[in-house]
Amino acid sequence: MGRPDLHGKNGKPVKAKLPEDHEFAELIAEAYRVFTAPKPAETGVCKGCCMEPAIEADFLVPDIEGLPLHYLHDWYFAAVSDAFDQNIWRYLLPRVLEVLTSGEELAYVGLEVSLSRFPTGDAARWKAEEWAVLDRFQRMYLDRVVRQGEDCLDDVLCMFGIAGWQLEDLFEQVLDVPADTLAEMLWRDWCIGRGSIWITAFWDNGGNSEVFAFYTSPELYKRMADLALDGQTPPEIAEKALAVAGVIEQAVAWDAGN
Repeated sequence: MGRPDLHGKNGKPVKAKLPEDHEFAELIAEAYRVFTAPKPAETGVCKGCCMEPAIEADFLVPDIEGLPLHYLHDWYFAAVSDAFDQNIWRYLLPRVLEVLTSGEELAYVGLEVSLSRFPTGDAARWKAEEWAVLDRFQRMYLDRVVRQGEDCLDDVLCMFGIAGWQLEDLFEQVLDVPADTLAEMLWRDWCIGRGSIWITAFWDNGGNSEVFAFYTSPELYKRMADLALDGQTPPEIAEKALAVAGVIEQAVAWDAGN
């Protein structure tokens, strides 16, 4: 399980450690086991430039389970160097996944870049047991976000999409969510203070076009409209589903006129 009792050099508990009763604790423990790897000789990012000198010098000293959160913040701020490879990413992955599940911010640049420094979502690059952990993490994380709404759905889809996960599979997972739960999430993302579909600027290689097509798809619209018109739907949910359907209609009309 997690080790919430780990302490850093200052004697204070290491941040972003999972308690044993956390819903991701078992998976993260498995990640530390599966991705056990020797410490790399390099940090994989630029030297003597982007990272704080003291952090850069100490980055590979702590055990990976006790790697301080602010060390990772600094590492994500630095540019990837020619020394970066899968071995460095494999070494860091368990701690990266743990921070993501802890609720603490990992990369100040944005959640979307958290897994993109190596093609994390390309199953062909991993051993079977490694991919089993990564695939399970992806599905559990997306499910939690949809249920709890801690992050925007598009930010999370982008995090996985630009890291190599197949967009079609991600979209299918979203459509598998109960309609009322999905309506709640899309209402939070699109209708509170916005009134339009939220698509992050981090998408690349045409991903923003594919995700826009999904958000404005007849299938998604029909799910929201059917939920809104179903006499069995609680009024509050029906109102939210109707608002989401309205946003989709507006986006389709805008796209048709441009």
